[in-house]
Amino acid sequence: MKKQQETNLFSDFEPVSRKQWEEQIKKDLKGADYKEKLSWETLEGLTPLPFYRSDDLEKVKYSKSNTIHQKISSTWTECEPISGSKPSEANEQINKSIEGGVNAFQIRCDISYSDGAIGGNMIGTQLQSQHNFDELISGIDLTDKTLYFDSGMNTPALLAMLQNSDTEIRNAAFFFDPFTFTASHGREPLPTDQLNSIINQLSGDHDFKTLTADGLFYHTSGASIIQELGISLAIASEYLARSTKEKLTQTARSILFRLSAGPLYFPEIAKFRAVRILWANLLDAYGIDSSVPLPIHAETTPQNQTLSDPHNNLLRATTEAMSAVIGGVDSLLIQPHDSQFNRSNPFSSRISRNIHHIINEESHFGKVADPAAGSYYVEVLTDEIAEKSWEFFQMIEKQGGFMESLKNRVIQPKVADSKKRKLEAYATGKRTLVGTNNYPNSDEELPDVVISTDFTNALEVTDDSAEIDLSNLISSLSEAFKSDALVGDLFSSYFEPQKVLYTTLEPFRAGEIFESIRRRTEKEVEKNGKNTRVQLVPIGNIKWRKLRATFASNILGCAGFEIDSPIGYNSAEEAFNELKNSTSDLYVLCGADADYEEMTKSFCAKFSKHGLLILAGKPADSDLESKYRDYGIQHFIYSGMNIPKVLSAIQDQIFNSEKATS
Repeated sequence: MKKQQETNLFSDFEPVSRKQWEEQIKKDLKGADYKEKLSWETLEGLTPLPFYRSDDLEKVKYSKSNTIHQKISSTWTECEPISGSKPSEANEQINKSIEGGVNAFQIRCDISYSDGAIGGNMIGTQLQSQHNFDELISGIDLTDKTLYFDSGMNTPALLAMLQNSDTEIRNAAFFFDPFTFTASHGREPLPTDQLNSIINQLSGDHDFKTLTADGLFYHTSGASIIQELGISLAIASEYLARSTKEKLTQTARSILFRLSAGPLYFPEIAKFRAVRILWANLLDAYGIDSSVPLPIHAETTPQNQTLSDPHNNLLRATTEAMSAVIGGVDSLLIQPHDSQFNRSNPFSSRISRNIHHIINEESHFGKVADPAAGSYYVEVLTDEIAEKSWEFFQMIEKQGGFMESLKNRVIQPKVADSKKRKLEAYATGKRTLVGTNNYPNSDEELPDVVISTDFTNALEVTDDSAEIDLSNLISSLSEAFKSDALVGDLFSSYFEPQKVLYTTLEPFRAGEIFESIRRRTEKEVEKNGKNTRVQLVPIGNIKWRKLRATFASNILGCAGFEIDSPIGYNSAEEAFNELKNSTSDLYVLCGADADYEEMTKSFCAKFSKHGLLILAGKPADSDLESKYRDYGIQHFIYSGMNIPKVLSAIQDQIFNSEKATS
């Protein structure tokens, strides 16, 4: 048998140098600098170039010549949120999820406390006793399933209940992050010594993940990718710094990263690859064996979920899930598309569950470990994110760690600035939310009520008091629950909020401002029995009037106005003759900039007594704008404007004038 001859398939092609590529690009761009012309402003602190070559990998520092960022397994745990208030309801949901092919479940069961209030409240599934916990998992085979408890400061109680359970539970994780509690509530959850003791006790002799670095919260508060990773790493460092020397490695083994799967596809892939590089650096800094793994739990972001045209949330969740899986997350929760306004229901749960199945079973994403490896673009992005995130982490550490940085207001302004830039990008259309700030369905009505999926009930108490040994907290809680104690009897042993001393961070959704404008229009429709009508008036140059009419329809449709868009007219006089009987509230001149100076005066003279006048476009200078305003134009709509600000101003004029005449 002859040995098969090796063939170089590319031997017939001459190699192309970077200089040749750049000369060709420059030619195609008619002499423009491609680094400026084709640059991408990510708002994430990243500056990706339009193209990369193999020699770019020579500059890579953090991930060069190693595979530390690669996850060994190509599979991920498919996680589904469980929202039943009663343990029996949650149990039924878990069983249905298992039938649908899911192998992990996220259960909210946190506690809250207010100054001056008697007792506290339980948020989510009501696991107030050992009986409740046993009812939650009754009859379910969990040997190959994972339970994720979004339990916050209630984690010690749930861990104690879990250890009491007769059901074999091999895999469980708890979203316990007392430092993020401080960032969201402005106060520490416990005195420092007691908190340090609980951290060391939670990282006990078990395989459960009990310490979480909750980067998701900072993402939803506006943090960039760099900030999200840098803060998550600083929180992990905070756990290690508070650990005893003897338990340092066990503490590291107890840490879980909870991160967002955001909207930027390739940067998000690189983010999940970069975090393992950062983890290896952190372990090295603490002298811990680099073989200690880092579990990464990702959730599709609620930040860009919208109430308007909500089925677009399915598309957003799909690309977010893809980036998380390609990036190598260990577990992934895909938020249902209607989670912002609806209770958990079989349809939306099934649809989000099927996104897992499609990308795994049909797209075969689970067949390859680190499929992005070798991509020059992703490798360089991975390195850039790792480097900049490590720098952000070092900045926090120089302040004395995460809590000191929070106390000194180092972190909050940086996250707030990132949030401001993101909100401005959505407000000006630089970032698009299809169906909300672009291509809106103006005939659609928003959901009547935004329904919280979290159930809240007061903590129950018994007449018996249980003594808890704080130095042996988990075991002591376990014994108390065996004796029928309730969380309401015991929570003060592991949750004692301190004085408010910190500036808080606030989560947001990008579409909220647009939705509030839509709601204002809907309330006026309900009150007056009619919608605000917009009459587009396309005049002159066919190409430009069509472009401007489409643009104006998109912008004004964001307010939920009723849009009338005719084909077009040759002159303002022709338009007026056709539209003089119109009863619209707004008239929008749509045409070419070159024609506006001539047609605007005539347009205003014809339509000024009929309604509010708007020009689609931006005058070249202030003198021209002043002239148009003198003619009667009251608003200008153009690319790059602050859309909510202009729409709110239009609503003020229309709705206030309606009140004055009623």
